[in-house]
Amino acid sequence: MASHDNWGTPRDFFAVVNEEFTFDLDAAASAEDTLCDKWITAEQDALVTEWGHPGVETVYVNPPYTLIGPFVQRAYEESQKHHITVAMLLPAYSDPKYWSNFVMKAHEVRFLKGRLKFVDNSGNGSSMSARFPSVLVVFKWLAGTQYGYAPHQWVW
Repeated sequence: MASHDNWGTPRDFFAVVNEEFTFDLDAAASAEDTLCDKWITAEQDALVTEWGHPGVETVYVNPPYTLIGPFVQRAYEESQKHHITVAMLLPAYSDPKYWSNFVMKAHEVRFLKGRLKFVDNSGNGSSMSARFPSVLVVFKWLAGTQYGYAPHQWVW
């Protein structure tokens, strides 16, 4: 891959999670690589553009690698503000501050077995195995739930 900032979502992986969530919006995409009918481009800037529009209940995000922290914060905030579900594909690194500040508030954290084979978004059809394990982080707004830590977490 020419740029390690944009690791394109493997289409077979997306098909499985989309079957479950039926995503309405891809919050980090371009016209060439979007996985949904609606998307937010880099020029529109998903870090300032509202994600919760009429007809948007579920959002998929595979953030640019260099902006993971701000995207995780935004995903959590947008899920709570607009009462939507946001699923994010992230590296399974638990040491960054965004992990303790926001991922720990997720409804679910699904660790993926093995290494995903990411798609090169340049359109040449190549793919590359990740150098890191991945997780699918799911932020949900549930009425009456007190947020702070996700269920079934033990924090030392």
